Amino acid sequence: MKTSWTPVRHLGPFVLLLTMGALWGLQFAMLRQAAQGGYSDLAVLMVALVLLSIIFLVIAVVKRERFRPHSKLLVFFIVTAFLGYVAPLAAALYAASEVPAGVLVLIACMTPLVSVSIALLFRTERVSVARMAAVALGVLSVTLILWPELELPNRGKALWMLVALVVPITYGIESIYIARFWPKGLSALHAVTGETVVAALLVAPVFLLSGHSWPKTLSWNDAEVAILIFVAAGVIESLLYFVLIQKTGGVFVNFGTFVSLFAGLLWGILLFGEVHRDLTWVAVAILVVALALTSRDPPLPVRIHDR
Repeated sequence: MKTSWTPVRHLGPFVLLLTMGALWGLQFAMLRQAAQGGYSDLAVLMVALVLLSIIFLVIAVVKRERFRPHSKLLVFFIVTAFLGYVAPLAAALYAASEVPAGVLVLIACMTPLVSVSIALLFRTERVSVARMAAVALGVLSVTLILWPELELPNRGKALWMLVALVVPITYGIESIYIARFWPKGLSALHAVTGETVVAALLVAPVFLLSGHSWPKTLSWNDAEVAILIFVAAGVIESLLYFVLIQKTGGVFVNFGTFVSLFAGLLWGILLFGEVHRDLTWVAVAILVVALALTSRDPPLPVRIHDR
């Protein structure tokens, strides 16, 4: 007799999603703290990628999870690093001077909508009505949060808005690509290590050409501590990202984008004493409904392809 699905049986991926989103939100808060100490977002990301690469390589050696990179793996790592780091980072940096920050955040939160659209278009995985409704509610909740803060650009900024759209498009494509073309025999630790190392190599020229510099001396004040916390959170959330894709596919993991925005608000309250308007809590309630819909919809395992 076939048993009906119950949320309790599938809370594992849901809890991992909430954890990943909460850590993303913490990283946003730490970026803000580092910025107050004179560090740019790009500088923090660059040093984080270097440190994360070292940490993941050490973990792989300690766990004796060694693998031999070959041409197919290198292509996989280059594509994921480009889609997950280089392209969205370059687009965000290019558009940041012309598109208000609130608009950039709102556009970036469209990633789940992009991943659902790609999954439906190419039929890479099943997308239920509940999950599509969850995306719609998630977008609504994000809009309620950001709309009062938005300084909408005029028509002359249309080109810059299109550039900003590269961010959710590349993020949405990346998760679907990873789920669809995950190399056979590659563990989540291998995947995150390979992508992070390649991303560090690819982002380095962007960092050097941007004119950003790293302070010559470290005072180990709140900014430096924030960077260490950023890296520590990155170790866990980066690994969870690949674990979730491996277990659930390329759509479910992107709901972490919604979680991260609201987690960032909560971290702001706890760490910086921020106060938010009543509309924020209405948006939080809507997000809870959206996440409840995702928890009702059991994530499907990914079919691993030997490409």
